[in-house]
Amino acid sequence: MSTKETPPTRSAKRWLGACLLPLSTFLGFVLLFALLFRDRLLPGKAVDVVPAIGIEETITRSTTSEHRMSSGKPLFQASGWVEPDPLPIKATALTDGIVDQVHVLQGALVKKGDLLATLIGDDNRLERDAMAAKLADMKASFDAHCVGTQIAIRQIDAEKAMLEVAEANVEEAADKLRRYDKMTEGAITGDERLAVRLDHRRRLAEVDLAKARIGEIAEELTKIAYEILAIQAQIKGAEIDLEKAELAYKRTRIHAPVDGRILALKAAPGAKKMVGMDEEDSSTIAILYDPAHLQVRVDVPLADAAGLSVGQAAKIRCNLLPDEIFEGIVTRIEGAADLQRNTLQAKVRIADPSDKLRPEMLSRVEFLETLREDKSDPSAIGVAVYVSASALTEGTVWVCDADTRRAERRQVVSSATAENLVRIDSGLRPGEWVVSDPAGLREGERLKPLFNERR
Repeated sequence: MSTKETPPTRSAKRWLGACLLPLSTFLGFVLLFALLFRDRLLPGKAVDVVPAIGIEETITRSTTSEHRMSSGKPLFQASGWVEPDPLPIKATALTDGIVDQVHVLQGALVKKGDLLATLIGDDNRLERDAMAAKLADMKASFDAHCVGTQIAIRQIDAEKAMLEVAEANVEEAADKLRRYDKMTEGAITGDERLAVRLDHRRRLAEVDLAKARIGEIAEELTKIAYEILAIQAQIKGAEIDLEKAELAYKRTRIHAPVDGRILALKAAPGAKKMVGMDEEDSSTIAILYDPAHLQVRVDVPLADAAGLSVGQAAKIRCNLLPDEIFEGIVTRIEGAADLQRNTLQAKVRIADPSDKLRPEMLSRVEFLETLREDKSDPSAIGVAVYVSASALTEGTVWVCDADTRRAERRQVVSSATAENLVRIDSGLRPGEWVVSDPAGLREGERLKPLFNERR
């Protein structure tokens, strides 16, 4: 009778699963570690390297074709990113509010004054209309007071005319009274004499009444004049309030400050825009730039920064347009280097940028040699690169990349030799690590650079 193998128990399966999980995790970490640090774990080939020497030399200027070819030769290259020149421009909301509509999209070309976005401005519009109505009411009151002034002036003129008539009547009555007083008792009766006297007194009262009416009208006219001055001051304040309300309403419509292209949109319908917030773009609607004014932000390694100067010519290549080369010029060099990246940043203006270029596109900038002319002598100062004669083999040198530690074969153009050194006219930059004895090297081979440690 054959015996059958007993299947593994459930506990044995659970134990096996518990062991496989941490084991597979450990193996995964080991594999990941090997992939990330394989270059450091695998030994590189030890080679002697010597930095290429850069020496300033006086170069005699001539009209020969040989000199014209060496003039403006490439010195070094560096990577950079396209950006607006000199700075991007922000279209900003100058009042708090909620975005109602956005009238442009990212990448669109706009003209100065084009409408970019609108804020909800019903409350601003109502405030403006209320101020306009208040100002209109004050102006109507001012016009009414002006009409009252004109009426009072006409009344004064009329009262003055009546006063002249009353004064003439008084003179007539006084003359009549004087003539009656000279008459004897029997010539006129007592009633006639009394009537003349009473008429004279009445005429005098009419003069006093006319003068009193003129004084009252003059006081009323003075009062109206003071009221007109007060209304004029109120109108001035109302006009300022209306102007502020109109400005607040206009600010709900954000326009393009310049001609350009929309680099980034910072608004969407329903978004809140606040002017007084600490956030940088709390009030920004859009960021614009001029496509005709672009530059490249270049991080130049400190080993090459010695050959960098303002006004230096450069050639710019972009991966978007690999067959096109743009002319450039160094416009600015930053005041401080980047300690972590060991670079110095420079700005290179693109002379005639293509409309296809966009900010933050990766570019490669080739800086050209700049010759400083001496007026007293037809010569110039240039940087000459020298390497050991043993490093040059059939017009090529082997370079150890400082970042990747890989071997790179470089085709160079050499000219004069002096004291076991060869001057390299093109193909090599000062400070690059040149392999002294390149025998047996392969392209891309990992190296362990030794700076004269074996000597």
